[in-house]
Amino acid sequence: MRSLHHWGRILPLKGDWEFNWGNLYSPEKGYPATGQYFPVPGIWREYSPQFTMQGHGTYRIFIHTSPEQRHLGVLVPRLPGVYSVYLNKKLIFANGVNGTDRNSTEFFAHPSTQVYPLTSGSEIELIVNVSNYKGNFLKGGIRNDFLLGDLDTLRKKVKLEDIYETSLITIIFAVGLYHLIFFASYRKDSAPLFFAFFCFLVSFYTFVTSGMQYFLTPELSLDLRIRFEYFCEAMLVPSVYLILRIMYPKQFGQKWMAILMSTMLLFVLSIFVLDEENLIYVYSFFMHVPPFYSLVLMVALGFAWKANETRARTVFLSGIILAVSMMNDVIYGVTEFYFLIPYSFPIALVGFIAFNSYIISLRFTRDLEKAEEFVELQSKYNEQLRLNAEEKAKYATLVDQSLDKGFHSLINQLEAKDGSDKSLGKLKVELNQTLTGVRDILDLMHHQGGKEELVELEMKLFVQKNPNFTHSEIHSVSQFLRIDQCLQIQRIFKDAIRIGSSRSGESKIFWGKEGDSILLRIFMSGPSQPKEDLPDQLETDLKNRAEKLGARFFLLSESSKFEFELRVPPIPV
Repeated sequence: MRSLHHWGRILPLKGDWEFNWGNLYSPEKGYPATGQYFPVPGIWREYSPQFTMQGHGTYRIFIHTSPEQRHLGVLVPRLPGVYSVYLNKKLIFANGVNGTDRNSTEFFAHPSTQVYPLTSGSEIELIVNVSNYKGNFLKGGIRNDFLLGDLDTLRKKVKLEDIYETSLITIIFAVGLYHLIFFASYRKDSAPLFFAFFCFLVSFYTFVTSGMQYFLTPELSLDLRIRFEYFCEAMLVPSVYLILRIMYPKQFGQKWMAILMSTMLLFVLSIFVLDEENLIYVYSFFMHVPPFYSLVLMVALGFAWKANETRARTVFLSGIILAVSMMNDVIYGVTEFYFLIPYSFPIALVGFIAFNSYIISLRFTRDLEKAEEFVELQSKYNEQLRLNAEEKAKYATLVDQSLDKGFHSLINQLEAKDGSDKSLGKLKVELNQTLTGVRDILDLMHHQGGKEELVELEMKLFVQKNPNFTHSEIHSVSQFLRIDQCLQIQRIFKDAIRIGSSRSGESKIFWGKEGDSILLRIFMSGPSQPKEDLPDQLETDLKNRAEKLGARFFLLSESSKFEFELRVPPIPV
């Protein structure tokens, strides 16, 4: 019996309650007094060895109030399993049917109302039936306090808790959504993606372990509630590991650590394959596992701090706070004892999220600053390249003009000599070849693009201007050639087109790989149009260029068709 001689606003009904093991109260049967009293809050498997882990029993307490203590109420807490509450033989709360075994125990739904008015100035009998055959049977009994106090104050307390839980869940979810959008806009860094997953996981875990889930999903089975909670707890450590692996790859990228963390998937798998009873036994073992995995992560974080990794000290300290708070909740889950404030883990999770959200944002800011610096350097580099190109083109033009004048002057002098002198003719040919080679070098100096602009782009532009070549096949194979070879191919292509002249029939160009060789094939059909005056040395230049490539070519020019084929051997590695 608990007497309230000194009235306060809210009083937890802590103390010794009468307990009747193996019996369930009903108004028809009454409550058989046992004379056995045990502490509440508490779990019955700690009361006596004869009380099994799964079972049923009844708690009773008498509350005596005076007439002055008006407007009283009692707050019914959330308890594990199926339970019902009676006030003066009247049922006020039940989430199902209390049974004496698993088959006769039924869960229906959690009532939304938790606060019930009391009659002042009388003795009040409070009886609680508990059957833990459904749900988490590890903690059978009354683990949370029944609260007695002013009715409005109790209702206000429930509303404040709802506001607190709603705000906490919403804020954590919003942080996760923010980092998901963060990742979508900057995919080079996957740390925001894993951090978003961690935030969603914590938000869902907070929802599953809060009173909100009883209000929003009152008919959700106890089995699913256990599985959701277990899944979140089993995924917390791996999700933190994924974040740290991105942030500190040297310390967390070890293969053995990845294998160790992947073993957590065994617990995740058990959620989907085990029945409720076996799952809870595995869950009871799992509660001892997270501290070991957390220790591994903290040691690796310590090495990151020692190596002066960026922000490693801040992450380490926030991880210490999270680990200690997790130990607080784990120890309570195993021994029913808190060495810190109750439910410190959710608070530490929020702090961990806040710290690491700030660090990840700094990572993005640092990358953005580096990107801006790189863009600025790239702009300066491009400007310098432009100036160098202009200077190079200027000198190349001067060299081209002076060489062109000099070589042509020599050639003209040779042509004025006796044409029967073979040595002079040979010298003239060599001078023409030399002039062609020098012009090729100067053209490469003028060229600002890459290999593809010299070959494939040149061919594609020709096809666009000539509808007869619509069915041409032009593949990107210039990357297998040197840039000087690409220039030779371009010159050969232009010379072959000039030799073939314009024809009205269907024509085709093939440029690509055939076996190990690179093949250029030009086919034109139809009568040839009147040819322009072609230089005498055009075919000779084509032959010389093919020899420079080490290539073989075939040329057939008739009145009704033109065929040209150039086979370039692969560049030796």
